[in-house]
Amino acid sequence: MDRRELVRALRADRVPDALYDIPGVHDIPVQPDAYYFLRPARGGWEVGLRERSRDRDTSWFGTEDAACRELRAKLTALPPPPGGGRERVEDVLAHGEEIRRSAWRDFERALRERGAQDGGSANGPGGKQDGANGRDGRQNGGNGPGADGGQGPGAGR
Repeated sequence: MDRRELVRALRADRVPDALYDIPGVHDIPVQPDAYYFLRPARGGWEVGLRERSRDRDTSWFGTEDAACRELRAKLTALPPPPGGGRERVEDVLAHGEEIRRSAWRDFERALRERGAQDGGSANGPGGKQDGANGRDGRQNGGNGPGADGGQGPGAGR
């Protein structure tokens, strides 16, 4: 197999064009953060992953055929199926309310711990900052603008 045959095979396998670069045969016009490559190198061929402008997991091959077969194998490998599958989904659906309550308790506990680490200045979402007072020192017990004892926007309506 040569590079041109490889590109035809990858397209037949429905591998997205943006996942691989083969200079002179299949160039990526706009290179993504990560893509596979096949290129001539040191008297042979190199196959690897280019990620954030660095080559990773590179392998050297003595023949173009071996390099092409390796790249095709990498690009057509199926990811392993997720563990649990249908049983996991059914479990989540059956225990959804319990899972939500547990997540909410964990969230509230994390907020309390964060408040303790910050010296008690954060009491959760919508909570009062700096104790019972807002940034300007006035009480924040009301329900909106002007509800802080007649001071501020909306007062006197």
